Amino acid sequence: MALLSHGRLLDAALATFRLEALTGVQLWEVAALLAAARPAGLPAPGAPVTVASYAETQGFGAYQPPPAPFPLAPVAPAVIHGEPTADWPALAALLQTRYPAAHPVQCAAVDPAGATGAPRADTLAEIAAWPLEPAGVLLLYVPPLAPAADGRGADGLRWVVTRLLAPGGCPWDVRQTHRSLRAALLEETHEVLEAIDADDLAALSEELGDLLIAVFSHSEMARQAGHFALEDVLEQVTRKLIGRHPHVFAELAVEGESQVLRNWEQIKAAELAARGKSRASALDGVPPTLPALAAAQKLGKKAARAGFNWADVAQVWAKLQEELDELAVAAAAGDPRHAAEELGDALFVATRLADWLGLDAEAALREANAKFRRRFTALEAAAAARGRPLAAMELDELLALWDEAKRV
Repeated sequence: MALLSHGRLLDAALATFRLEALTGVQLWEVAALLAAARPAGLPAPGAPVTVASYAETQGFGAYQPPPAPFPLAPVAPAVIHGEPTADWPALAALLQTRYPAAHPVQCAAVDPAGATGAPRADTLAEIAAWPLEPAGVLLLYVPPLAPAADGRGADGLRWVVTRLLAPGGCPWDVRQTHRSLRAALLEETHEVLEAIDADDLAALSEELGDLLIAVFSHSEMARQAGHFALEDVLEQVTRKLIGRHPHVFAELAVEGESQVLRNWEQIKAAELAARGKSRASALDGVPPTLPALAAAQKLGKKAARAGFNWADVAQVWAKLQEELDELAVAAAAGDPRHAAEELGDALFVATRLADWLGLDAEAALREANAKFRRRFTALEAAAAARGRPLAAMELDELLALWDEAKRV
């Protein structure tokens, strides 16, 4: 192989596979291609690390790095060469992260003198079972994917969205605006959350895809209007993540999660200052569209980071009891406005208690809602089985059915 230059290998591939001279053809050696697909900056395999991966931390097994960046452009032709002893199974697995397993390929052997054998047709899935050739170099030709078929990469989705918003595209899509798509974005976000709450990973995969449609659509609309493009979105978020994790991408040492969060807030403040802006209040940055309970907990956390907090959790319990007592007095006085105010105070303190207990108040309430829905549905089914409408039942009957539903 050392006697065959890249130029001779490419010439051999063009002749063997009866290809016309191709501009932009990608020529890779197997080992180099596999090495290029390993994310840069990762510790070497077996090297000591201070922070385990997500997979290891969550108990999902050993960490397997993704092919990032993927070294090939699937919409361009590629010729890959290697010795018979190269890791062809690993190459097959790598290529199948972006190409279909049934994608047709051609392969041939080149002897040390540069003579090629007759090519044969295969699929990507069959590469792993190639028989070893006695000598020379193996050549693999991977035909390009059509843009519409490049569905396993971001470029495929971008091509689809661009086509929808281009001349000759969809008459509905081209009439939309950022504001008209706001409700759809909110709906897709809630469907992602619903899949997470249900632990439905198949649905989560689908709903995250729908959320990506919104990201790509808003970016393409902005590009055509001359404001920003998808590249700007990606550049900004990449730079932001790197800049806010100096303990990963730079030399800053941290002692734990709390220091990471403090650094995060300090870095965000520095980013604002660099743009000539600042937070007028420590409570700034909480979106007004957040659900009220989630917003309350986030506001309380921000105030606590600024130093406005109780000394211990016992004081939080006492404050919650105080607010409940005040609510009872307001309700007994028959003053709806005062009662609403005291109820709000009690709910706010409840979110502060959640923070002290390390809980997510919004998630806890969602789970309580789901639990109530399950139990009440079971209660309705039990009442229907008895031929009794709920409205006709006495309270003790309803409570008995409720106890049954709690055991389901």
